[in-house]
Amino acid sequence: MIRSLRKNRTIIFLVLAVVLFALLTLANFQFTKESRGGYEFFGNWLSVRKFLTEGISPYSDQVALEIQDTVYGRPATTGENPYLFSAPLYSIILHGPFALIKNFILARAVWMTVLEISLAAIVLVTLQLTFWKSNRLIMISLLIFCFFGFQGVMSLLEGSTIILTTLLAAGILLAMYNKHDEVAGLLLAIITFDFMPVALFCLLIILWSIVKKRTRVITWFLGTLVLLLGLSFLLIPDWFIPFLSNFIDQLNGIIPGSPGSVLVDRWGDIGYRISLATTALITVLIVVEWWQAARAGSRLFVWTAMFTLTASTWIGLKINPDHYVLLYPALFLGLELLCERWKIRVYGIVLSILALLFFINWGIYLLTMPGNAAIVISSFLLIPMPFATTFLLYWSKWWVVKAKKIDLEPTLIEIQRQ
Repeated sequence: MIRSLRKNRTIIFLVLAVVLFALLTLANFQFTKESRGGYEFFGNWLSVRKFLTEGISPYSDQVALEIQDTVYGRPATTGENPYLFSAPLYSIILHGPFALIKNFILARAVWMTVLEISLAAIVLVTLQLTFWKSNRLIMISLLIFCFFGFQGVMSLLEGSTIILTTLLAAGILLAMYNKHDEVAGLLLAIITFDFMPVALFCLLIILWSIVKKRTRVITWFLGTLVLLLGLSFLLIPDWFIPFLSNFIDQLNGIIPGSPGSVLVDRWGDIGYRISLATTALITVLIVVEWWQAARAGSRLFVWTAMFTLTASTWIGLKINPDHYVLLYPALFLGLELLCERWKIRVYGIVLSILALLFFINWGIYLLTMPGNAAIVISSFLLIPMPFATTFLLYWSKWWVVKAKKIDLEPTLIEIQRQ
């Protein structure tokens, strides 16, 4: 009887999930019919579709020119996004199902649905990772910030894979914290689909796993990566050099791409010196934090991983400001530590910080938007999220180090939950 009831509940849940997915996709379809955009997704969709249906390399100039002609009505010029396919070939596993949908508007609608679900999942996974026992108001506020904040909206409109990358990063940390090392290794290989924003993060995971003798993380990571690379070379034996060329050219197309580059762009040589000093300082901090994490428990490791994601934006690794969705988990960790220290008295401060970041980001965008309403993102948007997240993480770190619960292993956490 009980087994039958559970089975019925599972069926009902799956039916409701399918219906919700369909309704959300229908709403997105109506939106995409009337709205231009989704060019980042379009580039990936067309590149992979050309390969699957016509056998044309996704890294070819022919595909790039077709994408640019759709976006700009002409080839891209210097300073414009070239929309080159710059992901490893095995990323067709991710983009392939959508590329098989012939109608781009429908494909974009389905992709947007996946990203919207992923945004909600980022909040849920991060709350579970940080053990944040937030009230309903905080939960709703975090979801609103994710869905309607500048970074979330722009990433959805562009169809950016950074949302999935962020979810994978949070999933890796949760899996490692709970000692599901096989899952962590598998996800670590998958996240290389979008390697650049999380390069330092991945390196930390690998080094920490070696130091802590978490060999299953490394084994599953290498095994999965070898399998993916092997599949890629079977499909296109000479794919790697064109991929590397596109990757470098696409990276150079992000102008500017870090807070330091804003200083150089605005103040020339003086800005360059300040940027160089900032990069040196952050690099030293990364080394120090990694060294401390190697000797600490799991919770401090999570803090260090979040700091690494944030620090990556300061040391010159180029990233679009709308891709700062990647900093959401680190931001939420910083806010959780405030609540952990001061309990309910700090909820107003948490809501104020979220509101401040929300309006600052949108304010900068609206005030610097060109008169022709083109989607041109100001370089000043590279500043607020990294600064606020870094400040929150370091302002609360003394509590991370001091509080014994920070270094508790999952078994002790389970005791605390009871």
